[in-house]
Amino acid sequence: MSEIEKASRKPVKVQATQWLFPLAAFYAVLMLPLSVLGMLGYLPVPAGLQTPFGHAHEMIFGMAFLVVSGYLLGPMPKWQLLAYIALWLLARLSFIVWPFSLPAMLFAAACAALLSYWVAPRFWRANKWRNQSVAPIIILFSIATTLAGYDALVLHRLLAHGLLVLAALMFFIGGRIIAPTLASFWLRQKKRMANRVQPNLEGAGLISLALALLLQVLDAIALLQALALGMAGVVVWLRLLRWQPWRYWRRLDILWLFFGYASLGTALLLLAAGVFSPLAGLIATHTLTVGAMGVLMLSVMARVTVVKRFKDANALRSSHVAAGLLVVGALLRIFAPIFPAAYLPLLHSAMLCWLLGYACLIWVFWQCR
Repeated sequence: MSEIEKASRKPVKVQATQWLFPLAAFYAVLMLPLSVLGMLGYLPVPAGLQTPFGHAHEMIFGMAFLVVSGYLLGPMPKWQLLAYIALWLLARLSFIVWPFSLPAMLFAAACAALLSYWVAPRFWRANKWRNQSVAPIIILFSIATTLAGYDALVLHRLLAHGLLVLAALMFFIGGRIIAPTLASFWLRQKKRMANRVQPNLEGAGLISLALALLLQVLDAIALLQALALGMAGVVVWLRLLRWQPWRYWRRLDILWLFFGYASLGTALLLLAAGVFSPLAGLIATHTLTVGAMGVLMLSVMARVTVVKRFKDANALRSSHVAAGLLVVGALLRIFAPIFPAAYLPLLHSAMLCWLLGYACLIWVFWQCR
């Protein structure tokens, strides 16, 4: 058999980011505004988008799950990726129309099982325990994704655990994106960067987040939970400050990543305070989901796509407009509970910024097609 015939028989592979990132952006544009307007009674929406639990479910186990999949899966045979997308769409449709039902849970379980099966073994084979730790984090995220679609009460109990697992993913992946980005910045100036990955702080962050999750699951006394969460938040901020973010004030692509990482550290500190203060806990939730998750996801999706097409993360102004809108939206959503008199205007403005930001991201994908 000739080499040409052998090559023609190989399955056509597609980078998961090429299809999953645009799909996640489209879902972000549609899902969040619809769920917010539905909860406020402005629009008739399906049952799965009428409650805060449905809104949180689709943000974390719908949209964020797809972005994590896109980033971690890498190149895949086209038919496998199409099947994965079909399962994800069936899971979304099932949950939105018939929330907390057996079909919604089964389709979500199929997606989650495939993600763990394809991704976890690669990290188990790593040499360093910090890299290996991603495997159990992915498995836990997959388990949470499966169980969250089973029952509203189960989701209520799982939500705090799911947020911590997602925080661990953002801590690790965000750090592994920021560190080489900064190293590349200094390499162009023919300088060697110090404190790149910061393995000791990375390890301390993973351990403190694992401890916080364990204490949370065991329902340990509030003070111990607060100490573990506070330790994790301090580690994130120490890592960020050692990168000296003030030295990159002219590089918007880096500053957006720093904002998301800073939001992660702030959210963990607020979660520690939230053990004793409901208001701090409420602010912490949106600092983590909109400030950290929303901004980091958009920044990473834009960066990966623009760099692949133009070899320069700052090649498209629209990517910075998208990230800037998300940052403004995150700040508005975070401050909304602090100013009850202006709560609805701030909420509406934050929703609009989110919608426009992810719409701009779709435009970035179109420009990079």
